[in-house]
Amino acid sequence: MSDILDDDLELRVGTLQLTSDNANADNRLDNASDAKSSNKNKNQSNANPSVLSGADSLSSSTSSFADARAEGISNPEPRNGSEPERTVYPRYDVPFNRENIKDFFTFRKGVVENAIQECITALLFPEDGEYLGSWLLTEITLWDNEKERIVLLTSRLVMTIKYDFIAMKQLDFKKTYLDDLDTIAIGELVYPPSSLVPRLNGIATGVTTVVKDCVIDRLCRRPTGNEEAKLFDPKYFEPRERNLRGVRLMWNKGEPLSLKTAWNPFSQDVPFLTFASHPIFWHKDGTLEERAMYDMETFAQKLQQAIESMPSSTCCIHHSPIVIQSYLGVTSLLHNKISLGFFKVRGKFSF
Repeated sequence: MSDILDDDLELRVGTLQLTSDNANADNRLDNASDAKSSNKNKNQSNANPSVLSGADSLSSSTSSFADARAEGISNPEPRNGSEPERTVYPRYDVPFNRENIKDFFTFRKGVVENAIQECITALLFPEDGEYLGSWLLTEITLWDNEKERIVLLTSRLVMTIKYDFIAMKQLDFKKTYLDDLDTIAIGELVYPPSSLVPRLNGIATGVTTVVKDCVIDRLCRRPTGNEEAKLFDPKYFEPRERNLRGVRLMWNKGEPLSLKTAWNPFSQDVPFLTFASHPIFWHKDGTLEERAMYDMETFAQKLQQAIESMPSSTCCIHHSPIVIQSYLGVTSLLHNKISLGFFKVRGKFSF
C-alpha cells in the first residue's frame, strides 16, 4: 500500500512539474511574441516622424517615385465607371471653384508663360546647370501658409521665385542646390494628431457653406424642403484634413529645427521646402500634359530623375506622409481661406 502511494505521489509530482514547465514555456513564447509585436509597432510608429522631420532618415528608400505612382494607378477609385484613370493623385477637396479661380492673375492666358520666360532669362546662368523644367506651384511654409511660387529646376539646383503677377516683375528668389539635399519626402500632407487645425477648418468650412446657402442663395430663390435640410448637414462641420499631396525637400542632415527657427514666422533659415500643386491645376482646360506646369507630381518626378543622375548625391527619397507642424493655425487658416498668398482680383482692388 505504501509503495502504491509513493508511486502515485511521484506521478502527480512529475505531472505537476511537466505542467509547470509547459506553462513557463508558453509564457516565454507569449512574452517573446509580445516583445516582437511591441518592437514592430514601435518601429512603425517611429518610421514616419523620422522621415518627416529629416531625423534618422538618411537610409536608402526601397520604393521609387515611379513605383508609387504605379501603385496609386493600379488601385484606382473612380467616382463612376465612365471616368478614365488619372495619372496623378486627385485632391478630394478641389480648391476654389470655377468662378473664383478666374480672379487669379495667373489664370489669364500667357501670364505664367511670360513670367517664367522672364525669370529664366534673368536668373539662370550656364554655371547653374542644364535647364530641366519650370512650374507654378504652391509653396507651404513652416507656418502652413500657402504662397504662389515659380519653381525652376536645373541639373544643379531648384530655384524658388516670388513673382508679382500684377506688375509682372520678379520680387525675390532663392537657390537650393541639389548637392545639399539629404532627404526628399513625397506623400499626403497631414497634421499632428493633437492639432486643432482640422477641427477649425471644418467649422470654418461649415459656417461658410451655411451662410452662403442661407443668405446668398435664398435671396435669389426659395429652396425646397430637401435643400433646407441640407443647409445644416452636420457633415459640413466635420474635421477636414489637408487632402492634398506634396513634396518636401530637406537639407537639415537629420537635425531638428532650433527653437529660434521653429517659433519665428519670419525666419529665412528653415532647412526645407514644401510644394503642392497650384489650384489652377484642377480648373485649367486641356490635357494633363498641358496642365503639367501646375502639377506637383510632375515636378517631383523630374526632381527625382535629376537626383538619380548625380553620382555624388546621397539624397534619400521616401514615400510617406508629410507632417505640417501646425497645432492651432488660426492665422494660417485665415490666410489660406482668403488666399492672401496668391495674386488675384479682390473686388475693386488687386493684390
